[in-house]
Amino acid sequence: MFAYLLDGLRFVCLEGSWTLKPHEAKTLNAAIDRLPADNAERARRQLSQRFFVERQSNGRIPCFRYYQVHGNNLLADPFHTGTHFINVRLKASSRNITAKCVLHEGVVFGLEFPKPQRFFKGNPVEVTAVSCDTAGFSYTDVLDRAEHGSGKID
Repeated sequence: MFAYLLDGLRFVCLEGSWTLKPHEAKTLNAAIDRLPADNAERARRQLSQRFFVERQSNGRIPCFRYYQVHGNNLLADPFHTGTHFINVRLKASSRNITAKCVLHEGVVFGLEFPKPQRFFKGNPVEVTAVSCDTAGFSYTDVLDRAEHGSGKID
């Protein structure tokens, strides 16, 4: 109950919602379709549960905060441990960009976009390609370095 109230406050402050934006849904569906059939089904079951989309960095990083994830809905190996990225090439406003679907510890954790949310508003989005990223490159890491520097804190 308390989690719903906090999410309601985030919603009022325009920091998230219980629904996906059209470009987020299109990106997420393309990424899930790239997964093996059993993991795709588990991912869809995760996303059919109630969750809140918390948006950070002007909507560049929507994270999914599940209220409850059942163990039988966790993704199987190789996606069960660590962090994995699925690259989704999008064409929006006659520009090609690459969004990332983030899978973390067996959960569809969120998305990462190189452009803010306002870039997609009113622009049709088309998926042009989908691939898995083995390098582990993350837009979140880039934003974090830009905001906090490259030094590590011990």
